[in-house]
Amino acid sequence: MAFPMRSFLALSFSLCAAAGLYAADRLVGGPYVVYPAARTATIGWIVESDGATVTGDSGQARRFPVLRSEKITMTGLKPGETLQYEIPEVGGATPEDRKGSFKVPAAAGAPFQFVVFGDTRSRDELHRKVIEAIARTNPDFVVHTGDLVADGYDTLQWPNFFSIEKDLLRKTVFFPVLGNHERDNARFYDFFDVKTAYYSFDWGTAHFAVIDSDVSNVSSSKSARERFWADQTAWLEADLERSQKAAFRFVAMHHPPLTVNLSSAGHVSKETPTLEPLFEKMKVAAVFAGHDHNYQHHLKNGVHYIVTGGGGAPLAKAEAPLEGITVKVESVEHYVTVKVEGDKAHIEAVALDGHPIESIELAQ
Repeated sequence: MAFPMRSFLALSFSLCAAAGLYAADRLVGGPYVVYPAARTATIGWIVESDGATVTGDSGQARRFPVLRSEKITMTGLKPGETLQYEIPEVGGATPEDRKGSFKVPAAAGAPFQFVVFGDTRSRDELHRKVIEAIARTNPDFVVHTGDLVADGYDTLQWPNFFSIEKDLLRKTVFFPVLGNHERDNARFYDFFDVKTAYYSFDWGTAHFAVIDSDVSNVSSSKSARERFWADQTAWLEADLERSQKAAFRFVAMHHPPLTVNLSSAGHVSKETPTLEPLFEKMKVAAVFAGHDHNYQHHLKNGVHYIVTGGGGAPLAKAEAPLEGITVKVESVEHYVTVKVEGDKAHIEAVALDGHPIESIELAQ
């Protein structure tokens, strides 16, 4: 259900009263903002209840909390405006913990900046440092290239993810990509208000298509996996065709179409390389991916392929460059910033220690 902005404040007060019914609840995720459509925003937060404690033959007890996703969707937002919000009281969270802000997508022509990063699933301390560095750039929104957590089915890992990313998520807009470590778990769709594994959005002069490259977790049936990929590819082609008037078309996915990390055959996607002709035909400016835990930049037939998987997962050694295609490879924790001004875009890959890995200039 969508709520106009004028009724949002009243809704907050009514939900505050209802929150008292769940005395054992704790705020363990958010608040954060996701965008399912233009001029519409969904504020989400995650509530944890005690759940169950399970003890095996070893005598070691494990706790399995219950996680509940809460959301409020607003409509009628004005392009480029900045909004402040506060979610209802829950689990003794302070007013400061319940506050956030975000910027509505910029109107065509207005400058904006965003950050792309991914593979945050492990090494919490490095994940935290990457998030702290990204937060200092004050992006209008961020795109996560997948593998948010190590196991999407583990209810303990999601609160940990949200705890680390809290200070970033409370002041920007979050667009997630489904990674293989999410294992196509329903929590990914529920938490981030994702109706399908692939979706698109516009921001300023740019169009973004987010797709699901984790075909192996779609189904145990080969025919179902093939049908999913065919349906998604048809959707992607139609989506990119409709966006030809945009100054830039960007695509985000988890498995990279091009990678130097070819030594493990099972690690490389069989499907994503088949999209290269479509990217070229539809004049995609850049494809952002993760999965490989390093930074890579390849340029093939006018399309920039950027692998940004340095968000905290154990780094992968950079293997031999792809002849005539690879521009830059560096095995380092990092993130990628993109600044768009009309028909020009500046991409910069930044290492965790602050040194620039490389800069890329795009023009329509």
